[in-house]
Amino acid sequence: MDIVTLLSTDRIALEPEVSSKKRAFETLSMLLAKGESERVFNHEGIFDSLFSREKLGSTALGNGIAIPHACMDIPGPKAALLVLDEGIKMDAPDKKPVHVLLGLLVPSSNPETHHAMLSELALTINRRDTASHIRQLGDPELILDFLASLFVRDIAA
Repeated sequence: MDIVTLLSTDRIALEPEVSSKKRAFETLSMLLAKGESERVFNHEGIFDSLFSREKLGSTALGNGIAIPHACMDIPGPKAALLVLDEGIKMDAPDKKPVHVLLGLLVPSSNPETHHAMLSELALTINRRDTASHIRQLGDPELILDFLASLFVRDIAA
């Protein structure tokens, strides 16, 4: 997977003020809707989809990372990244606060792709030091380069 095709620097936000899951999902929804037709990517619809999925079970992986995700009637997959100074409680398996949220939208027409992408993202970014490294970088371009390097390293392995 090429994370750079899913994520761009304009959909990476460093948000020190976000202190709740609801506010984090609102911010992710606005990032995911950024630069798209309001008809296709309505941030309220994105929020509802992400939050509905979260009600089924936490998308927190542990290690300070969560991957809120949803299937929607959209033409292709898209991601956004939210980096928080203060972690938020999301019922992570390790009980630690979440500092990095990678929001993922995938077309509802292809559930197999959804599961494959989600698995690859989770396996690649759910490492003990990933969240703290992303937080230390503090710049969207550096963060995107770092994430791209994780995926290249996994392909080479």
